[in-house]
Amino acid sequence: MGFRISKRPKRLIVTMLTITLVSVTAYILGWSSFLTVNEVSIEGTKSTQVIMNKLTANSIAPVVGSKLARVDTRAIKNSISQLDWISQADISRNWFRKRVSIEVVERVAVAKAINVQGTKINFDSTGTVFSPTSVTQLSMQNSLPQVSLQGGDKKELASVAMLLEEIPEDLSYLITDLESISVSKSGYIQMNTRINKTAVRINWGRAEEVKQKCSVLVALLDLPENQGIKQVDLSQPNAPIVS
Repeated sequence: MGFRISKRPKRLIVTMLTITLVSVTAYILGWSSFLTVNEVSIEGTKSTQVIMNKLTANSIAPVVGSKLARVDTRAIKNSISQLDWISQADISRNWFRKRVSIEVVERVAVAKAINVQGTKINFDSTGTVFSPTSVTQLSMQNSLPQVSLQGGDKKELASVAMLLEEIPEDLSYLITDLESISVSKSGYIQMNTRINKTAVRINWGRAEEVKQKCSVLVALLDLPENQGIKQVDLSQPNAPIVS
């Protein structure tokens, strides 16, 4: 007759083994030096110190030597998301390489403006306003067109961004020589730029049918009698006005 272990002691053994395994795992993850952070990497920006300063201020910065299991990836992501110049952030832990990886995507400005407080701001293609902070963002300031705002809500800024992005390559000088763009509360956009070194004011109307309006503008500029134009109204592309 073979030796049998009764169900009760067997269940007790399994329970004890499970508790021991959980305890050992908890110790390794939370207290042992076996799984400590060996490396912290931040990718997607040159301004890594700005991000680390933010995390340090919130007492959640991952540092070499800290316990890998105690790195609060969710809190880190939430903290970085509060930085308006960052559009996206992803945080991950590599248990084998003992590394904490932070990947961010900077916002890319399409234009700049001065807000009601007199502070220089940027906005991206979605119309989201942010303060230029990173090395890359600050280096772009001189090349960004200046926008004058009457309303300046997100929808209006997005319409300006759409217009700027849809202007074709053969009219890129409109942006290169751009002096200012104004957008009204009703969404009407007016551009002050230069064509053949002559100051020209273009009324684009709303940021609709931009490609058609650009085609009309090119056709108008090809006419000899329009070489010295000062104003163009393209708000109704089927009935443009030149003066």
